[in-house]
Amino acid sequence: MDNSVEATISTTGNAVEMSLDERFATMRSIGLGSIDEEEELRVLLEKKVAPIYYVWCDPLPSVHIAQGIMMVLNVNKMVKDGCRVKILIADWFAHIHNRFGGDMSDIRTIGCYMIEVWKEAGLELNEVEFMWLSDEINRCPHEYWMLVMDVARNNTLGRMIRCWDKTFEYALVLYGMPADPYDRPDVVAPMIFEPCMQCAAVLLPKADIWLLSMDHDDDLEEVRELTREYCKDMKGGNRPIILSHNKLPNLLEDDEFGNIGEPGWAIFMEDGEQSLSVKVRKAFCPEKVAQGNPCLEYIRHIVFPWFGHCEVPGKEEKSGGSRTFHKVEELISDYESGALHSADVKRALEEALKKIMKTIVEFFGIQRGVNKKA
Repeated sequence: MDNSVEATISTTGNAVEMSLDERFATMRSIGLGSIDEEEELRVLLEKKVAPIYYVWCDPLPSVHIAQGIMMVLNVNKMVKDGCRVKILIADWFAHIHNRFGGDMSDIRTIGCYMIEVWKEAGLELNEVEFMWLSDEINRCPHEYWMLVMDVARNNTLGRMIRCWDKTFEYALVLYGMPADPYDRPDVVAPMIFEPCMQCAAVLLPKADIWLLSMDHDDDLEEVRELTREYCKDMKGGNRPIILSHNKLPNLLEDDEFGNIGEPGWAIFMEDGEQSLSVKVRKAFCPEKVAQGNPCLEYIRHIVFPWFGHCEVPGKEEKSGGSRTFHKVEELISDYESGALHSADVKRALEEALKKIMKTIVEFFGIQRGVNKKA
């Protein structure tokens, strides 16, 4: 696979055809921010027709549906909203974490592989620019490392440890690491310093808006808070609005990371029809309970944005036809009342995901060997 990434950004957007309220509602549907950030976002959209929107992406060997389908849906929304979108692939941090053996060539191959996934899923490639974090740092290393040190000077060791603790808690569950960092022989000083480096990586590009955390990256949530705290005292300069991406919950009946080692915890872009069916049928979907229901969240964030509606197929043993919901609120209302059952919801979700992923699954049938290389 060619590791080169070429794309352009259109200087003309559709924002002039949309009202301020429409543009704000679109941005608000993509990511969540504090009340202050939402106010800043409205002011920015009022002043700037084509804001520069950066999206953070970690190269991963298996692409979660949030980083696949949701990524495409939301980036296309940004483009329609008139934003100049740049997807920053954080290859440098993958190298630091020794992912894929720390081999930058392999890391870039995975990054390009993810771009191919987005292409198959319908990303507006001609309106998006892809960037490698390592290239951005190498282009202006002095500026980057000055930012790193300034962030460090303005924070205490305790603050860094709190940031690192969140990352560590995630790794604890994901990899089964011991809870006490002093019991881990692989804990090194840069792990404490890393939040400063991540914060500087967010501030280095001249972004108007950042969208962090396409999946379950709680460490980036901490970076978001650290960056906002650092920017509070900044006068002028680069002070981006930082939004947190809407997340999909664990499909299984456990806490967020309780069964992350179990493949049924999420849908991945590599999943074929059989695997997808098994995962949806095993998914947690409590009757009449919408709050925190993972199947309904998948329908809210993927099915409705993709199709504009949700079709619930009729049961084969009955003569009744399918039902079509044009608003997620209507579907949820029927579910909470008991008019719609968990089996109906799962059937609707399964059929919708199969339609969405049909082309991508065929693509993965050819490219599976590239994915498994890592």
